[in-house]
Amino acid sequence: MLKEPMEQSIIDLLSADKVIGLRQVNRGIGDDAIRCVLIAADTEERIRRELTALCRKRNVPVRFVPSKEELGRAVGIDVDCATVGILKV
Repeated sequence: MLKEPMEQSIIDLLSADKVIGLRQVNRGIGDDAIRCVLIAADTEERIRRELTALCRKRNVPVRFVPSKEELGRAVGIDVDCATVGILKV
């Protein structure tokens, strides 16, 4: 199965200050510190659904990336990553 490459606009977002992982992203949204959330498309459905609902409630845009593996690699960690929050400047 061919995977779509990560969009350049998402790669550009990843150069900004960010938090990595579900707990930190949830905390950042609660603190109104997140301007955009990236979620891997292969994240467990329950987590995707809960996180997108929270983002919708707090008016935080959500972007999806192809996979947890690719997102982890893009943020420079050696493990899969379900979500990343791009911090407000």
